[in-house]
Amino acid sequence: MKHTVLILNGPGLADLGDYEGNRFSTLTLESISDDCETRCNELGIDLDFRQTEDYDELFRWIAKDSEDFDGVIINPAARAAAAPETADSYRSAIHLVAQLNKPVIEVHIDNIYRRSAENSYSRHEPEGDMGFICGFGKLGYTLAISSLARRFEKNAAA
Repeated sequence: MKHTVLILNGPGLADLGDYEGNRFSTLTLESISDDCETRCNELGIDLDFRQTEDYDELFRWIAKDSEDFDGVIINPAARAAAAPETADSYRSAIHLVAQLNKPVIEVHIDNIYRRSAENSYSRHEPEGDMGFICGFGKLGYTLAISSLARRFEKNAAA
């Protein structure tokens, strides 16, 4: 059975050259997408890779489109400094995916916990099959894909 993965990228990731004082000046979302496509092809997984600058669209994708995929990887990007109502909408959307019993992995390019306390957010995600990867640059995406692939294999063997 061929599995499908949805990778969603939130606001601020379209232009990584301006990210964190240009620390990632050579990194592009296109290169991340290419790496993800390569890894999925190696593992026999179909991929839908998306990015939006609109949180409402991101939340709609999480809540509605996640149903059509076997696993979801999300980089909500600037959510770490977002208003509480945005964080609440994100948690609600993730909760809907958790109810579908689908694995979700949140990925961040940078280590979000290295930032100041006012920019960090508390990790109060809903119970369910959710993982978290941060601080590994674009490698975090392929780590997440590999993790989902192992989960799919484990579930198929059960």
